[in-house]
Amino acid sequence: AVGLALVACAPPSDSDSKVGESGTVKVGFLSPVTGTAAAAGTEMREGWELYWEQHGTTVAGTKVETVFEDDAGNPDTALTKAKRLIEDEQVQVIVGPLLANTALAVSDYVTREGVPSLQPVTAADDLTQRKQHPLMLRAGSYTGSQMNFPGGKWAYEEGYRKAVTLCPDYAFGWESCAGFVRAFTQAGGQIVKQLWFPLGTQDFSPYVTELGSAGADIAFVATAGGADGARFIKAFNTFGLKGKLPLLTHCCLVDQPTLRDAGPEAEGVYSVSYWAEGRDSPAVKKFVDGYKQKYGKIPSLNAAGGYITAEVFAKALEKLGGKAEAEALIAAARELTFADSLYGPLKYDEMNNPVGPVYIRKVEKNSD
Repeated sequence: AVGLALVACAPPSDSDSKVGESGTVKVGFLSPVTGTAAAAGTEMREGWELYWEQHGTTVAGTKVETVFEDDAGNPDTALTKAKRLIEDEQVQVIVGPLLANTALAVSDYVTREGVPSLQPVTAADDLTQRKQHPLMLRAGSYTGSQMNFPGGKWAYEEGYRKAVTLCPDYAFGWESCAGFVRAFTQAGGQIVKQLWFPLGTQDFSPYVTELGSAGADIAFVATAGGADGARFIKAFNTFGLKGKLPLLTHCCLVDQPTLRDAGPEAEGVYSVSYWAEGRDSPAVKKFVDGYKQKYGKIPSLNAAGGYITAEVFAKALEKLGGKAEAEALIAAARELTFADSLYGPLKYDEMNNPVGPVYIRKVEKNSD
């Protein structure tokens, strides 16, 4: 506890006082554009860039300059790149990283340096819960447990009583499963078995076999997105579980990169997420149409997270007259409210977490 207090109370670095003096705010953007999470990291960056293309890169007379770094989804690389951005590039704000393990690896360092950070996608619970970092705001991301808690409640209300879970064996997977399990069991449900798989699993056959033989009446499955999701869906269907064992997934298993790969095999799958690209909303329609026009595809959760983070940063910077001192920036961002953001009605709590709706979604084929 003493160590955490020292980190939280560390004085701002010299770079903090320089923010806005030159008429430019320099943002360091960390995301994986190589490695297993490359598709997700690339789309997070695309969402960020689309916002500035649509709205311009000058806010309240201050130019927003972004320096991009590839962390390759590796914690050690992420920390090295964060140090380069802060110490060599002298950025005043950090956006990212994406994966839970990379965010946990850099969070202490970034906060200790007095640099504010905005999180577009990462779901690591500790960042705004047990080890809250006061200079970090979840601008575009719910925690792993937070977004899946309503899924456990929904499953019980739908009449399911015995569940089996399958999640990736690292922080995001543990927390995703934990959110579902806690709500499901609190409601009165029983978890008959929990299974874990390593990132980059090529063959889901053994796991699918165990799901089918667990004696459950619903399966909750999470992945880190990307290729894992498509591989799981194909194995689930190949082993004849589609239509036999009801399936609820989390946000990323049926996010757009997975759907592009899995195609019709994903039809009918239910999922729980705070991003619903099919939601009837002017904000969603404008974003989806703009993203499709620019990149030729439907935007993923990662793209939405990048976009809304840019919007939150721009609005906070505008409130401060173009000055982005660390504590003031996070405070201004935390005070923002949205009647209908990309995620729906949105605000932030005292722990810098988003407060907003979570959706139960169903994959359906649309006109394109």
